[in-house]
Amino acid sequence: MSQANSAAIDKADLLVFEHQVAGHGDILYTKDKKVLVKPLNARENKFYQGAASQPLKKFIPAYHGTICLNNEETSNTTEPATRDTHICIENLAVDYVSPSIMDIKIGTQLYDLDATAEKKIKMKSHAEKRTSAEIGFALSGLVFAGQPPSERPWLHALTKETVVTDAFVPFFGIVEASLGVEHRNRVVRQVIDWLVEYRSVVQVSETRMYGSSLLVLLESNKERMLACKDKRDLVTVKAIDFAHSHWIPDEGADSQYLFGLDNLIHSLKKEL
Repeated sequence: MSQANSAAIDKADLLVFEHQVAGHGDILYTKDKKVLVKPLNARENKFYQGAASQPLKKFIPAYHGTICLNNEETSNTTEPATRDTHICIENLAVDYVSPSIMDIKIGTQLYDLDATAEKKIKMKSHAEKRTSAEIGFALSGLVFAGQPPSERPWLHALTKETVVTDAFVPFFGIVEASLGVEHRNRVVRQVIDWLVEYRSVVQVSETRMYGSSLLVLLESNKERMLACKDKRDLVTVKAIDFAHSHWIPDEGADSQYLFGLDNLIHSLKKEL
């Protein structure tokens, strides 16, 4: 799919993305499974456009512009078909046979710069009830391949201790079960190394990424894991969800976001 912003496609030509683990609204994807198509958020689109010339580009899904989605006219209405603009980004799961996926929300502040007083109170309460306020990150979604997504109440009840014992341990234990503890530790180190490099870029990027997440995908198909010559291909980490993200020159680094990254790195090191 090109990066031209004037293209149009029928909704019937897309499929429902089956690996969504968090967030609101359905995400679609192209039949070749390479591109995700999600409702346009102008702020997110602007953030992706701004990232095109920034070092941060390496750490987020590839951006493929926007597209007009033709919604089919239904048989019981005289209203014309509508055309909604959608953003197109890389499908990170395209090369996975059976991905297990974690969505980790980063930062202590979950509301945007222009949030209402009511919204701020609500999101501060959410952060305090979860681990966001205490350690700067919280698990927003967790799916083990072949199983339904973890229930939100369970995710929200995780503490800074149980997010490691009840989530990280079984998640990376998938590798250990098929390849042994040595490969498991290599995968964990790979994620930590990615986070350290990402942190160094965020430190100088002058962004604000409120409510954004890190998506971790892990191959869980044993045959694929055994056949994979480069075990680094078993895991992918990318920053996602930029509906409340901004480029803010001359404002310095985002300390509350870096706080979350530092604690996530620390928590993962407990896995080794």
